[in-house]
Amino acid sequence: MHAAMNNVEVPDMLAELRAATAQAHAQLDGAFGSLDLSDKDGLTRFLSAHAIGLGPLFPVFRNFVENQLGMDCPDYPLMLSEDLRSLGDDPDELPQLAVDPALQGPSAQVGVGYVVAGSRLGMAVLRRQGYWGEQSTSDTPGRYMDDESGHAVWKTLMPWLKGRTFDQGERKAVTAAALAAFSSFASAFAVSAGRKKTTETGADG
Repeated sequence: MHAAMNNVEVPDMLAELRAATAQAHAQLDGAFGSLDLSDKDGLTRFLSAHAIGLGPLFPVFRNFVENQLGMDCPDYPLMLSEDLRSLGDDPDELPQLAVDPALQGPSAQVGVGYVVAGSRLGMAVLRRQGYWGEQSTSDTPGRYMDDESGHAVWKTLMPWLKGRTFDQGERKAVTAAALAAFSSFASAFAVSAGRKKTTETGADG
């Protein structure tokens, strides 16, 4: 990654990522948007899918936030684990996704950072719409939904991306990692569909 590129007019990395991932982003929004978060089962599936999808992404994301942005990283896996336990689900039984090779290169953390940090913007919209159990006086499943620290990461990431240039190989790697991150959440959404019956069977048995 370089501070400048000689006399080459290229889109900033933020604009390129937005364009390259627009379709994947829209498809994922449609999938998660189909869930009724005012329903306990809908919220449980939403959170479990996020936990599954974050599995292969979070180590990369944390490394980026701490070492590139110089910030404390929100512990989303811990928040999700506690929320799922509040809902009666066992986070230790969540399936694990394989790590896409696109997530392993040195530039991958930039693409992953873009997707995970950006997801907090959508979370804020969903939170305003409300979710099951948010008004409960007991242990509420709202740690992940209500977290605000991710916004600071996004606000720091935007100028960081705009202030750097990347060579062609790095740009391809960043974009590939971002698409792999969206794919991780899409796969997690699909996998989570079969968990409700399994969880109920385990609880009854």
